[in-house]
Amino acid sequence: MVLPEFEYKKANSIAEAVALYKGYKGKAKYLAGGTDLVPLVKLRLSAPKAVIDLKGIKELKTISRGDGWLSIGANVTLFDLKNDPAIKGYFPALYESLDATSCETLQMRGTIGGNILQDTRCLEYNQSLQWRTARGFCFKMGGKTCNVVQGAKACFANYCSDNAPALITLSAQAKLAGPKGARTVKLENLFTGDGKKPLALEEGEMLVQIQIPLKKTKGAYEKLRIRDSMDYPLVGVAVSVAGTKARACIGGVGLVPRVYDLKNVNDAAVREAAEKAYAEAKPVANATLTPAYRKKMVGVLLKRAFNKALQEGK
Repeated sequence: MVLPEFEYKKANSIAEAVALYKGYKGKAKYLAGGTDLVPLVKLRLSAPKAVIDLKGIKELKTISRGDGWLSIGANVTLFDLKNDPAIKGYFPALYESLDATSCETLQMRGTIGGNILQDTRCLEYNQSLQWRTARGFCFKMGGKTCNVVQGAKACFANYCSDNAPALITLSAQAKLAGPKGARTVKLENLFTGDGKKPLALEEGEMLVQIQIPLKKTKGAYEKLRIRDSMDYPLVGVAVSVAGTKARACIGGVGLVPRVYDLKNVNDAAVREAAEKAYAEAKPVANATLTPAYRKKMVGVLLKRAFNKALQEGK
């Protein structure tokens, strides 16, 4: 599918990128690896007047340690991050989520920032313009109702990052920069729960860095998908354990990752978390597997991830 026309700009600093964005009065998009943005533009789901390439900004490509944090630039590729010794040594849930993301060819192109900031997905949305025109535009595209849940004036698309749930279990935070300056937020606070605007970013704001407390954890990531490569998660479950406490996060089902904190990790607590996650998961028929099966697998994968994480070192 051919790309539409747009202007191409390359920024060499964060300040330059923000200035370029302001010059296009909100009609520009930031480009990192392009594995999410380029397909959206090809499908005419995104129509920027200009694309601002961030790959020339050196500070977005670094991984550093200091003051008890591991700081990861938003433009670090998934492949380079996966192969950093600190990731496998300290954060096995994140390592497994990176390894499960797409295939190595796309891991070498895609960035951690792009994976986190991806749009929500739906079988009724991620289609060609011709398909969507024939079907009728859904609520997310400006239609009056959802095409999956008939009559609903809301969007039920799925947030399908592999890496965000793992980072959330590690209490990661996001450093942002934009026209109003810089700010840092907990990663789970980046999500709005609104399918039309799933990310809580200010106009012109970009993700600069992900910061993770540099503490060793046990962990695991489990993913439901049709194919072993390429596919987005139909359910993704990340678990990280530190001492007697643990955090689990469910992605791929619904608009936002769901977080579950366990104060004491034991069989009863894991079972209770799995039952709660199952009850709260409300998938609809907007993916390639049935809602009932995906809902069931939420609890199954959560138990499986805990079992795998707790077996480490035994």
